Amino acid sequence: MMKKMLFFIFLYSCSNQSTIPKPQAFLYNELKEPDYVFYESNCGYSFFVNPKNDISSENCNIKIKNTSLNSTIYLSQVSVKNNFNLIDSDFIKKINENSTNAFSVNVSEFNDIENKVFAKYFSFTGNAPSNTRFYITDSISVYLKGSLYFDSKPNYDSLLPSVYFVNNEIRKMIQTFKWK
Repeated sequence: MMKKMLFFIFLYSCSNQSTIPKPQAFLYNELKEPDYVFYESNCGYSFFVNPKNDISSENCNIKIKNTSLNSTIYLSQVSVKNNFNLIDSDFIKKINENSTNAFSVNVSEFNDIENKVFAKYFSFTGNAPSNTRFYITDSISVYLKGSLYFDSKPNYDSLLPSVYFVNNEIRKMIQTFKWK
């Protein structure tokens, strides 16, 4: 009798349906192409920027904050003063440090010889602390370093649409950049 009872308990406790926990969901952002506006800094340059961004400046260091995406683009201006190679090697060192958690690094250059705007853009694929780093220089007197950070734990898959959106804003900034 006990064997029959255990057999029925065993038989009814086994089923083809298993309980699967609900996967963690991520926020979906509906991202629309912005209309760009002209921004002129007090530090000798200008570019186009998304008007929905909050821009703050202190001693020629600029923060471009996108509150809807929780992202910030940091721009830091450095005077070259005959040490371009030292500044550039420091930037490359930061690139190498940032790429330790990245799967790959994509590099592109922008050269506008007529306006003396030379830029290099690094985009990181993977859970890197900064998804994008770049610099803009006139190669003589000014070196402007930029980096993109999100106010969240690096999770490349969930941040990917936001990364693409902000990277397009950075490209627009670089392509419209002018020195005074």
